[in-house]
Formats: sequence, C-alpha cells, structure tokens
Amino acid sequence: MKYWEIYKQHVLTQCIEPGIEETNLFYWRNSLFAMTVQYLLPLSVIAFVPGVYMAVVTDMTLLLITDLLAALTMIAIAFLPGLSLQFRKILLTFSLYMVSVVLLYELGMYGPGLLYLLVITIFAALIFEYRYALATVVGNLLICVAFGGLIYLDWGSSQVVVQYNMDSWIAVSSNLLFLCTVSLLLIPQLFDGLQRAFDRRKAVEEELKENQQALKISLEQLEEKNEELEKFAYIASHDLKEPLRMVQNFMYLLQKKYSEHLDKKANKYIHFAVDGAKRMTRLINDLLEYSRVGRVHTEKTEVDLNEVVDAIRRDFFEEGDESSDVIHANDLPVIEAVEVSAKMLFQNLVSNGIKYRDESRPPKIFISYEDLQTHWKFSVKDNGIGIHPEYSDRIFDIFKRLHAESDYSGTGIGLAICKKIVEQHDGEIWVESEPGAGSTFYFTMKKEWS
Repeated sequence: MKYWEIYKQHVLTQCIEPGIEETNLFYWRNSLFAMTVQYLLPLSVIAFVPGVYMAVVTDMTLLLITDLLAALTMIAIAFLPGLSLQFRKILLTFSLYMVSVVLLYELGMYGPGLLYLLVITIFAALIFEYRYALATVVGNLLICVAFGGLIYLDWGSSQVVVQYNMDSWIAVSSNLLFLCTVSLLLIPQLFDGLQRAFDRRKAVEEELKENQQALKISLEQLEEKNEELEKFAYIASHDLKEPLRMVQNFMYLLQKKYSEHLDKKANKYIHFAVDGAKRMTRLINDLLEYSRVGRVHTEKTEVDLNEVVDAIRRDFFEEGDESSDVIHANDLPVIEAVEVSAKMLFQNLVSNGIKYRDESRPPKIFISYEDLQTHWKFSVKDNGIGIHPEYSDRIFDIFKRLHAESDYSGTGIGLAICKKIVEQHDGEIWVESEPGAGSTFYFTMKKEWS
C-alpha cells in the first residue's frame, strides 16, 4: 500500500495542472485523465502480456513493436517530467490510435481494433474540449475510409482485406462512426450541465459571501449602537437619580410642613407624586442594573452556587425563620461565571417565584441542574400562579409586564436582566408553565465561555 500511494501521488503530480479550482470543468477533466493514467498503466498488463505472447508465437513483429511502444509511451506519460498536460493527453490518444490501427491490420474482426476506436472518442470527449474530441471522430472516419480503400482495391495482406468485403466493412464502420458521434454529442452535454451547476453554485457562494459580509458589518454596527445605547441608558439613568431624589425629598417636606394646611385632594396628589417618584427610582435602579450586565460585571471566577443559594436564603428570610425552607436546592456545582451576575440571575428567578405565589398554598422553589457536555442546564421551579404559554417569550422582553402595578409591584426588567446574564454566559433561557400549575424556568450556561 505504501508503494501504491507513492505511485498515485507521483502520477497526480505529473498529470494534474495545479491552481485550478474544483468549480472549474478543467479540474474534473484533468482529474479524470490522471485517474485513467493511474489505473491504465498497471491494468494494461492484462492486455500487454497476452498480446506480446501472441505476437511472438504468431511472428507478428509489427504488433510486438506496437505493444512495446505503447507500454513505453504510458510510462513516459506517467513518469517523464517536463511534459505539458495537454501533450500527455495527446500522447495517450496517439498511442491508443497506434494500437487500434495495428490490431485492425493484424487481427481484423478478431481483434479489439474497432473497440479501441470507440474508446478513443469516448475518452477524448471526457478529457478534451469539444473541438479536440471532434477531431477523433474525423480520425476514426479517415481510418475507416483508409481500410475501406484497401478492401475495395483488394490490396495488401491486412486481415481486414482478407476477412471483410466492401459491404460488410461499410456496415461495421458506419455503426462504429454512429456510436462515436452519439458519444461525442451526449458526453459534452453532461459536462456542460456540470459546468452550469458549478457556475450557479459559485454565484450562490459569492452572493452568500457578500451577504455574510454585509451581515457582519450590520452586526458590528448593531453592537456599536447597542453599546452606545447601554452607555446612554446608564448615563441617563444615573443623571436622573439626583433630580428625582430632590423631587421626592421636597414632596416629603411639602407633605410634612404643609399637610395641615392642605385639603384631602392636595394630600392625595402629593401621595401620588411620592409614590410615582418611588416607582421611578426603582425603575432607574433596575435600568442601571440592566445596563451594567456584560459591561461592568465581566470578571469570571469560580462560583459555588450552593453559597449563592445560601446568600439568597439569608436575603429573603431571617435566621431561623420557618419560611427559610421555601428554597430547596440539590447539591449545585461550582461553575465559571461572573459572580455578581450569577447571584442576580438566581435571585431574580427565586424572587419571581415568591412574588407570584398562589395565596392558597405556601411558596416552594426547587433548584436543580444537569451536567451537559458543554453546558450546565439549570431549572428553577415554583408552585405559583403560572404563566399562559402564549406569553412564554414576551416575559423576557424589557418593560414587559403581565400584571398591573396594583396587583404585583415591579418594573418588568427582572427577567430581561436574567436573559441578558444567560446570554452573557453563552446560554439560553426559556420557561414552561401553565396557569395555576406553577412555572419552571430553564437556562443553560456554557462551561467555558468567551
């Protein structure tokens, strides 16, 4: 096998023109020629040895010389350096013609001479351009006419003259020319169709490449705009906090100092203003937190999620409070993540499970995980009021709320922050829920993320 591979590589080096793309028809013509040479040389022994033996036994000197010349020609085509690819093709075609003519002359109808002529045309249609392949049909016609002339004149000792009369030769040679012509007409059609397919594929690939480049530019521009928008949101939110704090403080002072001098309606208006300021403060704080994800909080560390869950328990419940058994977690893994973001992610999901609880039963939160090949898959399951499936995607959009402020407080940013944190860790988040049956939030986090 080692020597066969060396031989194959050498033939391919000599018989394939470098630098031609696979989408070019010449690449496939040349590859076919190289494979022909590669297999023809060793397989020609099947015809060469019996041919030489017969030539020696029957004293056919011309056939012996022709076989030897054909063998030397094949060796030169396969191994002789410095020859152009086109010349190697012509040399192979010429050697086949030489063998076919001698076989016709020496053996007549008992030899494969006519078959060789047909093979020459088929072979030429496969490895040459159409105009060169057409020359083989003309060459076959001239050979048939030449042998026909010998038969007509009854001249020479050729086996064709001995075995054929003029009528039988015309019948045989015309059928040969018919098959050659049909082959010449059909095979180029196959290659033309192949070339059209290559051209269409190349055009599609070029269009796809252009679209990908345009998409890349658009994505880069979008990332720049998103970054600018996040910076703007951060700056705007930060700058709004001070005047809002002043409005809220002055409203407190107004209510404290002049409440006795104001009627019920005025006090009600002040209450609305203070409540609105509080909600605006919460909204600004949440918006600031949303803008920080992936921009301020970026440092990766090893995070023990068991410690994260314990910290969340302490945030929600007092030490020794019986309600602390609300959060149940399996033995969670240590992952590579942004610690602040990881805590915020679990805290928001747990907070939602407690906030949207079913009043008819105490809240229960179950946190579990699966170790996938490249990701961690977590689930946070609650027994709350549930979510209608048609809202399962909408709830992760920023400022999207399913309930009125009077029913459940909040800004509608919590789950949007969760989604952004998960995407920061090269993961996905989704929910499975039914109204009244609780919700299970699933999310993945890549083990090694960029």
